Amino acid sequence: MSIPVSAGEIRFRYPVDGQRIFNPVTRTFVFGQITPADMPFTINGQKVDVHTNGGFIAYLPVTPDNGSFAFNAELADGTTKQITIKLRSAADSEQKDPWLKINSVSSDLTVMPGDPVKIQANGTPGREAFFTIDGLVKDSPMTEWPEGSGKYTGIYWTKDSDDGKSGAVLVKFKTGFLRSSVQSLSKGRVRVTSAPSLLETTSDNSVIRNAIDGGYMLFLDRGVKLVSTGRAGNMHRIQLSPSETGWIDNAKVRLSESAVVPVPPFTETGNINLRGTKNGSEIYITAYDKVPYQVEETDFGLRLKMYYTNLHTNWIVYDSSDTFVKNVTFRQAAENIAEIDVFTSSPVWGYYVNYVGKALRLQLRRKPVVLEYWPKPLAGLNVVVDSGHSPRYSPPYDGTVGPLGTFEFQANLNIAKRLKARLENYGAKVIMTRSGDETVALADRPKIAREKGGDIFISVHNNALGDGQNPFNPPLGYQIYYYHQHSRALAAAIHGEYRKNIALPDQGLRFGDYLVTRQTWMPAVLTETAYLILPKQEEMLNDPEFQELAAKSMADGVLKFFNVQPEPPHTVYKKKSSSRVQGTTQQGKNGRVSARH
Repeated sequence: MSIPVSAGEIRFRYPVDGQRIFNPVTRTFVFGQITPADMPFTINGQKVDVHTNGGFIAYLPVTPDNGSFAFNAELADGTTKQITIKLRSAADSEQKDPWLKINSVSSDLTVMPGDPVKIQANGTPGREAFFTIDGLVKDSPMTEWPEGSGKYTGIYWTKDSDDGKSGAVLVKFKTGFLRSSVQSLSKGRVRVTSAPSLLETTSDNSVIRNAIDGGYMLFLDRGVKLVSTGRAGNMHRIQLSPSETGWIDNAKVRLSESAVVPVPPFTETGNINLRGTKNGSEIYITAYDKVPYQVEETDFGLRLKMYYTNLHTNWIVYDSSDTFVKNVTFRQAAENIAEIDVFTSSPVWGYYVNYVGKALRLQLRRKPVVLEYWPKPLAGLNVVVDSGHSPRYSPPYDGTVGPLGTFEFQANLNIAKRLKARLENYGAKVIMTRSGDETVALADRPKIAREKGGDIFISVHNNALGDGQNPFNPPLGYQIYYYHQHSRALAAAIHGEYRKNIALPDQGLRFGDYLVTRQTWMPAVLTETAYLILPKQEEMLNDPEFQELAAKSMADGVLKFFNVQPEPPHTVYKKKSSSRVQGTTQQGKNGRVSARH
């Protein structure tokens, strides 16, 4: 009988063999599992610490060789495993001296007379660089900044006389004694035109950004008119007012059928009608065309800004049954900008804006009526619990995976189910966006929350890192995110309970630009309880007691958000009655499931 040479096993979970890492990195992390867990283990000759369950994560140097790099792992018994990654870094460009490459104008760029055209290029440091735009400017100097960086920038301000012209961009270094010539030609062309385009949005929730790759400004529904005064690649520049511009993806708009671009304003306001609702109020602002709008939360309620609009409101009609909206005022804030202020009797819980026929409808929500006393303090509250991500077992995973092979969608669901049970024990009605291994699209999750009548939204997640980041510095732990101001108090309350209960580093209460937290209809938060890629934290996430503790922190954060007082001690609740009698013993906890840390 032959005896095997080795009995150990090495599993890499991330990265997988052949994976491409797009960020230029000099170090990156790898993680996985070995058996047996107590055997000495190295990767590329460096000792790697292993958790008691066999999970490991290491942060190792990366030196690309022809665009690839190998991690060679070895156990003390001779077991070996190798994976190779493909990566891109500054070192693998293999540019000869001198070299030069244009970074901007990678696709067509449309501007108006008076606009700047910014030309950027990378190349051999310490040179004199110039750019030419055919038909517009010749041999305009560029500046290297920071000095010695090889990053060159030049700007050309277009003129009225450039209207109708277009040309490619050429960047070159100054030639001279012992200096060879080098130049780079853009893929796209610069076009100058004074004629704006009229666009219309083609889908609901079309987003206007404050820059090509910037943050979100406006969320618009289908059919809204927009004036485009330029284009860069697949993004249109939108002129909202003389001083305000934004950018929208070409896939979200189409050219208007109008042969001539009309001059704003496109609409004017008519009557404003209010109607009380079960959840708050509805305000209908007569508008004869769909124009872009923006909502700002204020100390007094909300401010609605309508672009391309003139005020022509003669009547405001209040609903005598509406106790939420106290007053509505309006003003012509600037040329073609109308502002409408809504004063409410209590802070706005959430809102939703869309066009209904010839009116812009603003729906406002007030705080829901919740019982707020025991044994069912959250009775009357509808909570949407969102178990983040959906099953996908091959890379790239939907979510992350841990060293032992735990998928994030599984860890999220384990916590979400326990959160559901706790909230229901507190009297809340819970709507789950995902109850098992079904696939739910990201964009459908806030839609489900609104359509099912959710009052608050909690999205349950666990964390990872981007390629090249150090998993050991800073210390990694939990994070709680919100987006809108009406969500901050809920996020702060949950964060406070995490600080009490979760013995991991506190990475803070955070503003987070996540799709599921951007919804405006209700307070919405996203929790990142732990880092699944860290062996110890993955083990915690697989522990039912820790799952219960995370669920307790979220549920108790909801109690704190509604100012529910702690459950009175030594209280016995009679069945089939809301009355309470004092006793000498504590009968159950009525949903207060204990969880040991």
